[in-house]
Amino acid sequence: MKTRPLLLVAAVLALAGVAAVLARRGAPSSPRVPDVAATSVAPPEPPQPPALASGPPTPAADPSPTTAEAPPLPAAPLLKARWGSRDGELGHLRPAEGNAEGPMSFALVGSDVVVLDQVNGRVVRYDAKGRQVSAVSATPTTQDLAIAADGTTVLLDRLVDKKITLLSPSGRRVGELALPEGVGETGLLTGLFVDGDDVYVEKEHGALVRIGTTDGKPSAEPKSLQGRPSKDGALLLSATLTDAAAGLTAVNAFDRKAGALRFARQVSFARPAHSVALLDSDAKGIIYLGVWAGTGSQVHVACMDPSDGHVLGRVVVPLSETPEEALRDFAVRPDGTIVSSYRTDDGVELRTARCP
Repeated sequence: MKTRPLLLVAAVLALAGVAAVLARRGAPSSPRVPDVAATSVAPPEPPQPPALASGPPTPAADPSPTTAEAPPLPAAPLLKARWGSRDGELGHLRPAEGNAEGPMSFALVGSDVVVLDQVNGRVVRYDAKGRQVSAVSATPTTQDLAIAADGTTVLLDRLVDKKITLLSPSGRRVGELALPEGVGETGLLTGLFVDGDDVYVEKEHGALVRIGTTDGKPSAEPKSLQGRPSKDGALLLSATLTDAAAGLTAVNAFDRKAGALRFARQVSFARPAHSVALLDSDAKGIIYLGVWAGTGSQVHVACMDPSDGHVLGRVVVPLSETPEEALRDFAVRPDGTIVSSYRTDDGVELRTARCP
């Protein structure tokens, strides 16, 4: 009876041994990890990040300036004058109280430049080499000037005398035109313009009101234009900021012969847009719209086709950072040269630029 438990234990041990052998033989082997360094298959390239947008979305009709847009290196200045009161110098005031003043305006006549030097009480003419060739008297409260086709110099005093003074090509006073009540608040006049023999003032960058003629005859009847006359005589131009935060400016071109609007175009500039600094044209009718825009002191100029207003090219022009007031800082020659007044602590330069 004692051998039975011993046999049972032996049987159990034998079965356990057989199970262990079977377990070792039947267990699956671990998978072999491939050697990445030894494989000949190159790993896939990481995906490229999407290109960054260069600026805000733009209207379909007008390509917007890119963030890479930068002012070109300035050409040799048309005119360079130090501050002062002698010949070849231009007047400059920075009073402790009140607005600082430099030359308020200038006009282009052929290859010459005519500068309103009201601080020194004169209008100064310079030739193509920047040499002073003549000077005639003007009141210190004159703020704008224009030169008629017959050579008459037209001077605007909008704040004190509230009149227009007419000078012959030799500088002789030939007449005066009082600003009528119909122009409204004279401090809101934004420019002086001559169209043929007619003399106009601009109201808040909008309509032009005829004051009289270059021979000193006041207008008997009120007459207005819907914008500034283009140099080729075909259009009347006006511009206004439509969305300053978005850098949008609208331009209207009224066809004088057809008596109808030729086009209305919205042009985009750097954001934000601050003010319209230039609206002019050349002898071919090309329109030059300049807007102080972006975060720096720069005027962005769009050159526009006169047929439908599409943008032909753009250029950026530095804007003066000194505190002097000016009514007119930009003008365009008949050949398309953009001329800008750039003031520094030492003096003033008239610089040139062109649309590409």
